[in-house]
Amino acid sequence: MATDFSVISDDFFRFTSDIIWCTVTTVGSDGRPRSRILHPIWESVDGRPVGWIVTGKTPVKVGHLAANPVVAFSYWCPDQHAVQGEAIATWVEDPEEKKHVWDLFMTTPPPLGYDLRAFGVPGPDSVTALRLEPDRIQVLDGTQVPKNFTPRVAAL
Repeated sequence: MATDFSVISDDFFRFTSDIIWCTVTTVGSDGRPRSRILHPIWESVDGRPVGWIVTGKTPVKVGHLAANPVVAFSYWCPDQHAVQGEAIATWVEDPEEKKHVWDLFMTTPPPLGYDLRAFGVPGPDSVTALRLEPDRIQVLDGTQVPKNFTPRVAAL
């Protein structure tokens, strides 16, 4: 049974910020999935989570997202904290949004934030980013394992 995101938001932001690295899966027009490890930063916008990923526009990502903009994302750590979800992914084209992503990555303390210039991104105009807007998120608090393997689910 789904709950309101506000019920799981503290754990969602804590786990995603602590785990940092996320498996993101896209599906191409041929129906085949492709997964990669990415580094989103999440924030709350009007009470909803929005994720930002600085990444390259590779032919596979571009083709997959053109065919199907829905991605699956997954976090896990040895403490058994886990976050999974589905989101609509869109390329960030707006210059103000690019500046926002630049500022977010440059000002968020490491290891979640980092200096984009170290990866050849000279400034906000050069940012290639994805915006993730989830419609479903589930969170499993590892402190409850093995007593409880039931994740809490939010439909957004």
